[in-house]
Amino acid sequence: MSYEEQTKNAYRNKEKAAAYLSQYVEGTKWARFTMWKQKRIIENFLKACELQEEDFLLDAPCGTGYAGNILFSHPCKVVASDISLEMMELAEEEYEKSNFQGFYQADLTQSPFREDYFKCVLVLALMHRLPSQIRKLILSEVHKISKEYAIISFSENSFIQQIKQSLLLKIKKSHVPAPASISIDTIEKELKDSGFKVIKKKNILKFFSAKLVYLLKKDSE
Repeated sequence: MSYEEQTKNAYRNKEKAAAYLSQYVEGTKWARFTMWKQKRIIENFLKACELQEEDFLLDAPCGTGYAGNILFSHPCKVVASDISLEMMELAEEEYEKSNFQGFYQADLTQSPFREDYFKCVLVLALMHRLPSQIRKLILSEVHKISKEYAIISFSENSFIQQIKQSLLLKIKKSHVPAPASISIDTIEKELKDSGFKVIKKKNILKFFSAKLVYLLKKDSE
């Protein structure tokens, strides 16, 4: 897969950005349900981070603001970042709160943020689109700019998920699976190698969804 074409530059036009937004505003009931379920998991993980007024949280890539409305139930300062200006333009309404610190256009492989700046870094809907070397670069960067926590979503590749994908392709020829799903063993090895330890992990919905979310803490050892 081409990271530059399929991920980095894929949403840097208004049509693609609008199509991305529509999937959780006007998408199928199943798509909206899984996104709602993921938000509930993220809310619980954010509570575990015990964010305070003096803390900063980074939502990157923020996309069109999918997570925006759940971040402001916490007193921390929120920063949103994405490589796509077009996506951030559509996200503006989701971040209209007094503790919002602004949008930053940035590539998460080389972010402009200081080391240990954010108490928590939230990374959603990205890792399942990345080749191994880019995924590792981003994990390293997230570890660098996080002071304590990270919440990251992945797409699991397992025997059960392979069966599910085969069935879906037979039912719906247009079905497109995640381009870079990986095994849980690979996910957790890469997390450990990047200096994170797993605090919690939660499947969106076992078997029915390959998505899972991790709450991570920087390993002090």
